[in-house]
Amino acid sequence: MRWGIFSALLAVLLVLPASAFAAPPANDDFANRQVLTGALPLEVAASNVEATKEEGEFIPGLSPAGHSVWFEWEAQADGWVTVGTCEESFPAIVQVFTGTAVNALTAIADGNGFEGPACPFQGRQRTFKAEAGTKYEIVLDGNGFHMPESPPPVTEGTIQLKIGETPLPPNDDFEDATALPGSISEEPGGNRFFFAHAGGFNWTATTQAGEPEAASTGASVWYSFTAPEDAEYSFGAPCCQTAFNLRRDLFTGDALDQLTPLAVGVEFPKIQLAAGTTVRIRVSGPIDSGSGEPATANFDFNVSAVLAPLPPSLPAGDPPRSQPVAPETAIVKSAFNQHTRVARFRFSSTVEGSAFQCKLDKGDFKPCSSPRAYKHLKPGRHAFRVRAVAPSGLLDESAAVGRFSIAAPQHRR
Repeated sequence: MRWGIFSALLAVLLVLPASAFAAPPANDDFANRQVLTGALPLEVAASNVEATKEEGEFIPGLSPAGHSVWFEWEAQADGWVTVGTCEESFPAIVQVFTGTAVNALTAIADGNGFEGPACPFQGRQRTFKAEAGTKYEIVLDGNGFHMPESPPPVTEGTIQLKIGETPLPPNDDFEDATALPGSISEEPGGNRFFFAHAGGFNWTATTQAGEPEAASTGASVWYSFTAPEDAEYSFGAPCCQTAFNLRRDLFTGDALDQLTPLAVGVEFPKIQLAAGTTVRIRVSGPIDSGSGEPATANFDFNVSAVLAPLPPSLPAGDPPRSQPVAPETAIVKSAFNQHTRVARFRFSSTVEGSAFQCKLDKGDFKPCSSPRAYKHLKPGRHAFRVRAVAPSGLLDESAAVGRFSIAAPQHRR
């Protein structure tokens, strides 16, 4: 009988995966959190394989999987910081706290409105204003959320935790406004709709001298939108928008000191626009009367319209306007690798079939295509510019700009 029990137990052990015997990571528990030191940017390789959830642990998020690992980082200076693991192959949750006990922590970057500039609404980044001398407790976990009909996601694996200074928004200045492209769809029966979407952030943004109402709102970023057809356009926010504390103000004009208000201080404006009219959209934060600081967050907004049916004489899909429109260029995605000193950009045009011209820093514009990558970049500040050229030959006179920095290599002793 004893031999039979032993044989059965041995058979169970043989079929168990090797991971069943793996030890949890050293920083599995809050008390054993890994202390991170050094100048920013910081990057550390980690793993949450076989990590567990300890008693009293609470991580805000859709569905923490219970494979959490902990880190501690002390800020050496005041300033905006982004913490995250945006490039992982499995869905992750990142949260930042202050406190000294796992059951008495205070989240200082809670909710989608406080996520990072690179991957919003994924739970993989958090941005906050750090205070020198404060210790921040960082937890990483897998995100187990899935629809009932879908298989459970992978929630364990290797992790690259990154801590760095939050970058300046590329559209901080009016002159660097991000062009907002959109698309026109047509349903059976001839109903036609326009839709455009924009997302961004105003952490670290500045307020230019001469901005309208600069005394009451600040930390502004800028967008431009050109109406493709005569219609009433709605400027609204998605259903999941959390940054309701930010303002969207609409103007017309080609220079900061020549702006004419269209809708200022209106939450969800609707504006009748003629085809070809360009609207300047400012997203900014009302200034808090106590601290004197403007509100900051990441955000999304939409521009939509119901368009007139096409005339029967025109084939479906042909534009009803005969005059060509100058394109507007947008940088839709950017990525930077500080270790390899590589920067990559994806961009688009509001006019289908456009060609592009790019330049880096003080170089000349040269023909390029999306995506565009630059390698072996020198440490320091850089500016990438791209402009679209429509098939008609019309040129985007205001190039889209992406500003970034490459850190100097850290020399080891």
